[in-house]
Amino acid sequence: MTTTRAAANPDGTSALALLRILRDQWLIVTLSIVVCIASGLIARQLVPSSYTAHSDLLISPVDPADDTFIGIDVFRNVSSDPTANSLALARYLDTSATAEIVKRRLRLHDSAAALLSAMSVVPVSQTNIASITTTSPSARTAQVLANAFADAAVERRTQQVQSDIQRVIARLQDQLKRSSNPNSQQVLVVQQRLATLRSLVGLPDPTLSILNLADSPGAPNTPSAKLVAVASALAGILLGLALALIAETYGGKIRREDDLQRYRLPVLARVPRLPQKAVKDYFAGRANLPPAAWEPYRSLRANILRTTDPGQTPVIVVTSAGAGDGKTLTALNLAITLAAQDMRVILVDGDFRRPMIGSIFGIPAPRDGFTSTFVRGDGKAAMVDVPLHSGLRLLLPTLHDMTQIDQLDADGVAKAFATLRGQADAIVVDSAPAGEVSDALLLASAADFTLIAVRTGHTRRQHFDALRDALAQYGIAASGLVVAVQTPPAPTVYGSTMPVAVDLRRVLTGVPREGTPRPSRSTRSNF
Repeated sequence: MTTTRAAANPDGTSALALLRILRDQWLIVTLSIVVCIASGLIARQLVPSSYTAHSDLLISPVDPADDTFIGIDVFRNVSSDPTANSLALARYLDTSATAEIVKRRLRLHDSAAALLSAMSVVPVSQTNIASITTTSPSARTAQVLANAFADAAVERRTQQVQSDIQRVIARLQDQLKRSSNPNSQQVLVVQQRLATLRSLVGLPDPTLSILNLADSPGAPNTPSAKLVAVASALAGILLGLALALIAETYGGKIRREDDLQRYRLPVLARVPRLPQKAVKDYFAGRANLPPAAWEPYRSLRANILRTTDPGQTPVIVVTSAGAGDGKTLTALNLAITLAAQDMRVILVDGDFRRPMIGSIFGIPAPRDGFTSTFVRGDGKAAMVDVPLHSGLRLLLPTLHDMTQIDQLDADGVAKAFATLRGQADAIVVDSAPAGEVSDALLLASAADFTLIAVRTGHTRRQHFDALRDALAQYGIAASGLVVAVQTPPAPTVYGSTMPVAVDLRRVLTGVPREGTPRPSRSTRSNF
């Protein structure tokens, strides 16, 4: 039989899949949000505070038709967009020459580049105003810098305008000296312009003035704690989602039965999740399982027998994606339920590295267990009867003999199962996780049924995918799943069970407790 890999989940990238991932990985997302918020608030306290101050310059452009300022570099109203003059002023301010004036005025030791890095000029849209912004760790320094840059701009512009005025005055005076008719109209115009220009000598640039001086900033630029918390929470959600996707891709667990639908395998039994202590006590023989925990194994038995041909001895291999998924418990209880129907059952412990079946029944491993059956074809030599279970026998591996794994091959396994079929009505094999070791695949390749034990909240999706790939490479079609769900067993009045106080190991091995009559078959087998 050959299996093919199931198609990817059709809603794998949908909003529902994303919500499922968030629901499954809520702890990662929550921790990411908490860590990001805490980091943001701590960084807010550790980052040095800074202060920002603002001063404004006003441009009063002259009319282009005014001949007074011909030859003088002043701001003119040559564009319908007043912002053009503000942009020119911004470029004028953001120069090392302006910074040198600020440095000289304030007697600073900082470089011009450092001063310019603390200052920015922003033209106010659709106005003749340019806003100077300075930033400093000190509120006083920020205020002084903003005002100093405004004064430096006016000073530079004044120097430029005064230089141009002196140059134009000299040129006009020279023009008057060379005039032949001092009473001509042209001379009168030149004299009037000279008078106007002489009135401007020593005055600031008439087209640039300080509109607003900077006030001392009252509070630092540190964002509010609430804003930091909200921004950090959003960053934490994004980070948590990314980590959740990574965890889901490379280490996500199968958390509920719905996660198994993409594999298109039938669920043959749903076993309620039992507390770890209850399973340990059951394996140690100190307590029995609750009645509701046995019903799924009856259902599993019915599902297997209804698909088994009359007279056929089915070989049932129980495997899993990894340790702790419940395969040994499934194999053990399936064998017990089959034997309860007066069937001759051989329970094979095929987990050669971590055998547990013998210790559960209190039966020591034989000296020549696995080798005699799977190598020499002698099944009777390695067979061990379970007291009080006349229909149940065990085939245990040789303890601490790893050479038996190397002696395993497909032909030997097929011949061994053929030999065992003549001695039993059903053969149940507890194999190692097939996704991790190859000998489990050899056992499954010769079996009639391959059951996969899955424990929701424990089985990792990556390991389950590896198991499916390994089975497909060997041409093995999994028969179905035995799912240990997280729902605890519900109380029931149906079915029988042993008293809670009974020592299971003593019952299974036929050794009653002192003063306790030997239990009947119905009480010792739970059926």
